[in-house]
Amino acid sequence: MATVQDKIKDIISLYKTDFDRIDKEERYKWIAIKHFQDNWDIDAPDFSDMLESSFAKQINLLGPSGVYKPLLVLTAFAQRDPETLRELFRTLYDKNLPIEIRTSSFTDGVELFVAKMKQEDPNRWKNTFQDQRALAVYLTFKYPEDYYLYKYAVLKSAATLLGFKLTSNRLSDCQQMYDTIREVASQDAELIKMSRDRLGPDCYQDPNNRMLAQCIAYFAQQVQDKKVEAQKLAEKPAIVTEFKKWLEEPTRKNGKPYDYKTIRVYIQFLEAHVKGRVPSYEGNINLFTYDKIASYKPQYEQLLELIDRDDASVNGAFPNVLRLYEQFLIEREAEPSQPAVVTPVDKSKVYNRDKFLEEVYLTADDYDSLIDQLIRKKNLILEGAPGVGKTFAAVRLVYSLIEEKSSERLRFVQFHQSYGYEDFVIGYRPNPNDAGFVLEEGAFYTFCMEAKKDPENEWYFIIDEINRGNISRIFGELLMLIEADKRDEKYAVRLHGVDEPFYVPENVNIIGMMNTADRSIALIDYALRRRFAFYRIEPAFENENFRDFMESKNSNQFNAVIELVSKLNDEIADDKLLGPGFKIGHSYFCIDDAITSKMLRDIILYEIKPLLSEYWVDDPDKVNEWTSNLLGAV
Repeated sequence: MATVQDKIKDIISLYKTDFDRIDKEERYKWIAIKHFQDNWDIDAPDFSDMLESSFAKQINLLGPSGVYKPLLVLTAFAQRDPETLRELFRTLYDKNLPIEIRTSSFTDGVELFVAKMKQEDPNRWKNTFQDQRALAVYLTFKYPEDYYLYKYAVLKSAATLLGFKLTSNRLSDCQQMYDTIREVASQDAELIKMSRDRLGPDCYQDPNNRMLAQCIAYFAQQVQDKKVEAQKLAEKPAIVTEFKKWLEEPTRKNGKPYDYKTIRVYIQFLEAHVKGRVPSYEGNINLFTYDKIASYKPQYEQLLELIDRDDASVNGAFPNVLRLYEQFLIEREAEPSQPAVVTPVDKSKVYNRDKFLEEVYLTADDYDSLIDQLIRKKNLILEGAPGVGKTFAAVRLVYSLIEEKSSERLRFVQFHQSYGYEDFVIGYRPNPNDAGFVLEEGAFYTFCMEAKKDPENEWYFIIDEINRGNISRIFGELLMLIEADKRDEKYAVRLHGVDEPFYVPENVNIIGMMNTADRSIALIDYALRRRFAFYRIEPAFENENFRDFMESKNSNQFNAVIELVSKLNDEIADDKLLGPGFKIGHSYFCIDDAITSKMLRDIILYEIKPLLSEYWVDDPDKVNEWTSNLLGAV
């Protein structure tokens, strides 16, 4: 079996082959360090100007990139209070002090500055951005022989490719992995000469090859990311990817691209769903097998004929995707056309899968599973413990599917004990202008009627606290109509007081939320359970994005509290009277502001402790013990 060192040698071989390209991308780091060291002067009369000049070549290591803006914070700090920031840097760069004291003093000082600025403009000043990544840049620029630049994405991908095992201490892992790469790289005379020769007088000369080791790790990240992408693409024929990109073109559907969920449905139809929808079809059930219009055309015509003849169980989407695939193949074999004119979009409203994964602490696989269940059942329930962000996830899931932050095709209701059929479907209510009663349409009935007018788009109905209502009383005959295979006019029923038969249209999706720790209500109705897919959202304390969020807060107290809450969740899960459904969720700690001791104490005393008191109502000593432990971490 290949060792870590063997794998590093393999990567170095690839690195040397691709040296010119990677050098063009990465040489700025050597230039940035040299520029910093030529300009840095802690005693400069104009500290603000010196700071800005010293970091002028950093490109994107300190932002601005997206929402990551550590240097912008320091620049404002230097303009407002240069002497205080000068002393913070003096301490940070004092090698006689322990590194923990140096970094905590720096971050605490910037936190105080940001707290003052928030009083002037709370909307702008929400974060210090002085995380481990930023601190590593400051230290490496000053002492490149002692420190490494740090970025978790690079560490994670490179470690995966090289077989380097990671622990919970990321900075230590980074140090060890880069040291190992450096040791192997230093033994390659050809590589060292290549690296030395490209370093001009404007570059840091890297005598110990530490920057070279980091560059190799960055290259390893690129190799690993491409490997993962290639593995995904290898699972499908190339034409599937081509068709997907064709559907994603900006003007494909009435001036818009098809959304993520629709594309997944269409690809599934063409890959394997033909037999289920047209049982008498005898061709290859994977229509992507037919990648030329000459071979596909007979299958397309046969399918349309069978659909008309046998009244196959299809909806409008299936014939539509057959037609789209034909159009795709025709265009694919024709001469290239002029690029379509793209209508500008309001980027502030754009929302997609990537944005969902940025904001919701779920993985890409979790997201795809949610979509697959929604496609399969049309009805989905997100269940989980208090504070796991069920409602937040549900709304943003819908945003990602309609691809914008919009409520146009989204409705939201909350069930409770008094909520009834007349609120949800239809019923008679007192007429405020008369002594009699008037027939009024309920929220879901109105929603379905609107969705029917827009069959080309998916509509989403969200029900909060779905298990708090009397399900049979609220849904009535709709329990049958919401089933995925009953979304058709032939299953329509006549509602009391309405002339036109009613059915739930194909393009209506229902998403419910259920708190698994609410013992004041009965188990959810089994009839409803059979009609929904259930997805458990877990506390995200071990999620990579949440760990990055913790890292960005740069608070040892915050980290200690989170680690204790994770242990507390283990005890809750092992409790026979509670179980995993009673764990404490991460949203209690999703804090935009800078972390303070008072803030953590308030969360523990006024949010976590009352919850524990409800859980262990007969064991106050355990409540006090855990409360004391959590406060001790603060």
